[in-house]
Amino acid sequence: MQNVKSGAINFDSETLPPGSPEELAGPVEAPVKIGQRFPTLDILRGFALLGILMLNIEDFAGSEGLSDIPVGLAKAAFVGWHAHLDWAIVIFKWLFGEGRMRGMFSMLFGAGVILLTERIEQRAGQGKAAGVYYRRNLWLLFFGIIHGFVIWFGDILVDYSVMALVFLYPLRRLSTRTLIVCGLAVWLLGGTATRIHAAHVVEILHEDALLTAAKKAGQNASHVQQALLAASQKAQLAHAAALTEDIRKGQLGFLDGWPHRIEAERNWVWVKFSSFRFVEWLGAMITGMGLYKAGFLTNRRRVVEYVIVAVVGYAVALPLTLLGLWHLYHAGFTVAADAFWIRIPYTTELCAGALANTSLLLLLIRSARLKTVFRPLAAVGRTAFSNYILTSIICQTVFSWGPWKLFGQLEFYQWYFVVAGVWTFNLVFSSLWLRFFAFGPLEWLWRSLTYWKRQPLWIV
Repeated sequence: MQNVKSGAINFDSETLPPGSPEELAGPVEAPVKIGQRFPTLDILRGFALLGILMLNIEDFAGSEGLSDIPVGLAKAAFVGWHAHLDWAIVIFKWLFGEGRMRGMFSMLFGAGVILLTERIEQRAGQGKAAGVYYRRNLWLLFFGIIHGFVIWFGDILVDYSVMALVFLYPLRRLSTRTLIVCGLAVWLLGGTATRIHAAHVVEILHEDALLTAAKKAGQNASHVQQALLAASQKAQLAHAAALTEDIRKGQLGFLDGWPHRIEAERNWVWVKFSSFRFVEWLGAMITGMGLYKAGFLTNRRRVVEYVIVAVVGYAVALPLTLLGLWHLYHAGFTVAADAFWIRIPYTTELCAGALANTSLLLLLIRSARLKTVFRPLAAVGRTAFSNYILTSIICQTVFSWGPWKLFGQLEFYQWYFVVAGVWTFNLVFSSLWLRFFAFGPLEWLWRSLTYWKRQPLWIV
């Protein structure tokens, strides 16, 4: 293996780190020691966690007419002096963030399954590993339910814990090649099929074809076509009223908005699982299990391999993304254009982009010159669970619960001032906390509940 050292980050000394469910080296019930972690995985996790907020901010801050595209906002994007700035944000977000960060995080979660089970099986046997694994993910499910139904309806912990409880544990014995091939197949083929189904792409395109024909018919339109045109106009008028109601609900305080959050989370969970959208994330997790076994995620492969994955990944993702945005813009941000040019290639773009982003970051991690950048990112990765929940609390306070009631009140580009502020908090909080404590606050609680034994928190 290539010898790559960067200050306090010594990649050759990485042995038994935590993955997404970060686990411990040494005795089964003992916490991992700082020198026994994989800083590479911590950095990747921290980077992905921060990047996810670039996308989640859209649900915290306002209500959009198209998913992940800032049209139909209370304060219109792409107009006025900041039109070009809005476009720059959208293009950057779609080229490097949209779906890619969640894909990276999902791969790391899958890698964590191997890390956890291998470490425990080596010390206490398969039976002990299964017990710890299932307890850990049952507690994750519990935390996800609290997060989704009490704090914010965009929770992913429930999804991840269900994937872990139902699918991932039996797959850990598969070979590296099988995991990667099957993971990519599930990710690309299954993810694309289920996304097309969940986004009602076929129905939208069929309805658009009927509307186009009705408009072309003009005065010769049949009664059915006239009714279709009238229904379309009625739906457009109803959007303004729906937007006003969304803003009202989004500005409710913690207690007043609780029924709305419960309803939104229940509906969101139902949509994700009834439409099998989880298949996309499951594929990324299985791929991550294989990439960890191959040494790819721990930066143990040759440089040329990372270069090839990055180049091929960006060669696929970037043109497809730019082409989709170009057609969407020239079509006037119609639902049909979004369905055809954005939703159909979406999973291919995010899979290729996530692998490319991961490869590029792993190449950069090899540079000793960037160690000052990677230290705070690694700290965020080590406290990812705590930062995820704290980010939801901060954003909900800023936009809904606090006195400012900024939901629907900011310009699109101003959302990212809030993102920068939260990132700053994540980086500073994590770095300061880990000077004194071995784990993040929620990581410590999670471990203690998993082993049903209070874990040491202070650094001795």
